[in-house]
Amino acid sequence: MIGVLGNIQFKVSFDGTNNNILNFSDLKLSGGANYEEHKRRGLKPVLEFIDLKTDVVSLKITLRTDFGVNPLEMAKKLNLYKNTGEVLKFLLGNKPVGNGEFVITSCNYGYEYITNNGLVRNLDVSLSLMEYTKVIYENIEIITKTKQNTEKQIVNEDFNQGAIER
Repeated sequence: MIGVLGNIQFKVSFDGTNNNILNFSDLKLSGGANYEEHKRRGLKPVLEFIDLKTDVVSLKITLRTDFGVNPLEMAKKLNLYKNTGEVLKFLLGNKPVGNGEFVITSCNYGYEYITNNGLVRNLDVSLSLMEYTKVIYENIEIITKTKQNTEKQIVNEDFNQGAIER
């Protein structure tokens, strides 16, 4: 097994009579970070790390009937993943790519070989995936200051930055 995307298994197998080949190429993973630039008079600006950007993966898949794959059925499955926003595990071997969870943000199809009766024999697919990050709510520590005293409180995830009632 080469890898897995959702329940699509990428593999190359030959048993003498049947070919079963589903592989990808041009796998690219990109990510980045966000920084805020603070200007200073007469000096170079200072960078402040803010957060990470979401990882993006792109890859190409060739779907061929002579490799034991039904191109239109596989395209239908990929479209269903994209259209429903299903979160997919993405593994190479048994190791996750990035954080291991992605959604399909775009599918582009190139109909490369079609027989005279309209049977699609070869379909080239370009996929774009975006890292799926879960919303994590944690209690947040804030400090409220009044004229009389300074008080530390723990607020829960539904805190809306409004006034704290006492």
